[in-house]
Amino acid sequence: MTRVLLILATLALASTAQAQTSVPLLEPKPVFVPGMYETESRNSAFPNHPVTSKTCVPSADYDAFRDETMAQYEKADNLKKDCKLSDIRTIKNGFAFAMACKGTKTVLSYEFGKDGTALVRGTIQNLIEAAPKYSSKIIIMMRRVGECPGQDKGKVL
Repeated sequence: MTRVLLILATLALASTAQAQTSVPLLEPKPVFVPGMYETESRNSAFPNHPVTSKTCVPSADYDAFRDETMAQYEKADNLKKDCKLSDIRTIKNGFAFAMACKGTKTVLSYEFGKDGTALVRGTIQNLIEAAPKYSSKIIIMMRRVGECPGQDKGKVL
């Protein structure tokens, strides 16, 4: 009897493992469209002073945007000495990571518009351990407004 139970348990585990590997992702990967983006940033410490700009973001797709963003932080000389980056975590419609430096922690997240909407929302939370009341949150909204100079319509630079 014990042998039969052991065989049944093994078969049940094998079928569960097989079912888990064949289950599709619940949501599709976020979409990023390269091009010229208009940005507006607001800092919770200075709510009435938004900063606006336009910038070319030539990343080919979502994966490239994520990898290039992380690479910029990994290569920054001033961060290499005093800070440690976390691994990238997948969040709903995007990704997030943290940066721990002496006395501070910064959590960065990027969320992308659904269905190819050319919107990106970035959030930067700065946590100051010794002075929590001076901690702040920066929200960055990016909206695609056209092609980058030298970019063929809809093509990566």
